[in-house]
Amino acid sequence: MFDTLKRLYGAGRLPKANLKKAVAAPFEWITPEDYQTITGEAYAA
Repeated sequence: MFDTLKRLYGAGRLPKANLKKAVAAPFEWITPEDYQTITGEAYAA
C-alpha cells in the first residue's frame, strides 16, 4: 500500500488530507513514519 500511496501523492492525485486518513484508524495502511517519508512532514493527528 505504501508504494501505491506514494505514487498517487507524488502524481498529485492524492491530497495530503487523504494521505493522513491512511495513517489513522480504521485504515492504518501506513505508519506515521511512512507518512513523513512520503510528504516530508511529520505526522500530526
